[in-house]
Amino acid sequence: MIDYSSGVPVYRQVASAIRDDITAGRYQPGAWLPSESQLAQLYEVGRDTIRDALAHLRAEGRITTVRKRGSMVATEPTREPYRVPVGARVIARMPTPDERRDLATPGELREFGGMPAGVPVFEIAPGPRKHRKVLRGDHVELTFDDPPTNESD
Repeated sequence: MIDYSSGVPVYRQVASAIRDDITAGRYQPGAWLPSESQLAQLYEVGRDTIRDALAHLRAEGRITTVRKRGSMVATEPTREPYRVPVGARVIARMPTPDERRDLATPGELREFGGMPAGVPVFEIAPGPRKHRKVLRGDHVELTFDDPPTNESD
């Protein structure tokens, strides 16, 4: 299962195997993953390697981790369309601590103290300091208007 001669870091191979299990439906959205100890036995690696693999999956938004409870498969949120105005500037970035708190759902605030780690935001600025908007990257799907064309007949 783990190929130590491949040149791919072991934690990435483990993360890939867990990701494949999630994609294949072995671990359903909302289901708890086995404990770190169980995963270490399953993949025949150390717990530090498992922790690194889980951190990688958490950064991808595939799992969430609750202290003293474990890691669960993230549910796929419904994404609302957001139309980006023509000429607007869009920046994808990680949220500030205040944004993590302000954009969190009530359940996330109770469970995690804010948005789960690894969730990016989109900062949309239609003009110089006009109506700057910050949106959760896991809750929106950006659509872009085509710029007007100056076609003359």
